Amino acid sequence: MFRSDRDALAGKLDDVQAENERLRRQNEAMRHALLAQRVGRQPVASNTYRGGVAGLGAGERVALARHQLEAFPVWATALLHIVTFGIVSFIRFNAMHAQLPQAERDDPSVGKAIGLHFAPYFNYYWIFWNGLRLCDRVNLQCRLRGMPDGVPRGLVIAACVASVIPYIQLLTGPITWLFVAIAMQRTVNRIVELDARTTSERVAPVAAGAGVFGVRFPAVQALPDDVAVQAEAEAEAAAAIAEQRQRR
Repeated sequence: MFRSDRDALAGKLDDVQAENERLRRQNEAMRHALLAQRVGRQPVASNTYRGGVAGLGAGERVALARHQLEAFPVWATALLHIVTFGIVSFIRFNAMHAQLPQAERDDPSVGKAIGLHFAPYFNYYWIFWNGLRLCDRVNLQCRLRGMPDGVPRGLVIAACVASVIPYIQLLTGPITWLFVAIAMQRTVNRIVELDARTTSERVAPVAAGAGVFGVRFPAVQALPDDVAVQAEAEAEAAAAIAEQRQRR
């Protein structure tokens, strides 16, 4: 009897885990569809980074708040920047373009962000454009969480100017970008820390290791309390998918 009950519970646990994985993939697909739909219907003159987040819907907020940023010690960021004359910071922070959601059509890829720095003459423009765009993309994550901008645009502009001044750019460039790197990494750490704290507050795990008839279950996470926002996000994503199918 106990053996049959244990097998039944184990089967139900497998079903729950499979359903959870299916829902996770479905939500991820709807999020990508919503972002693609949003970028595709965006007016040319619009700019999410400069216009603020007040005009964004609940679904857009949820989709744009997803990122793959990782925390890193600020002191290590500064040390690597100094030792490598800014090369590590140049690569690391341009790689953040791939870790952030696309809110505008012209958000660059990592290869584009790095490669155009080596285009003759055009790189003078690209230093400013790319630096400010990365600044705006990180600051957007702050605004979506109700935080003030963590990376001052004025500081980025000053670093860009210092990087294009002939003769002294080799000295002033790495120094000014050091302050940008510190501000950027500190802001990223705050975003990651806030997300981790919010998740821990919203999730109420059942005691790990609890079991019945010898079957030990992993911790079960409760649903987030903002169900209305999630439901609206899924509704907008479903509408985006339906509209894409009609266009086909």
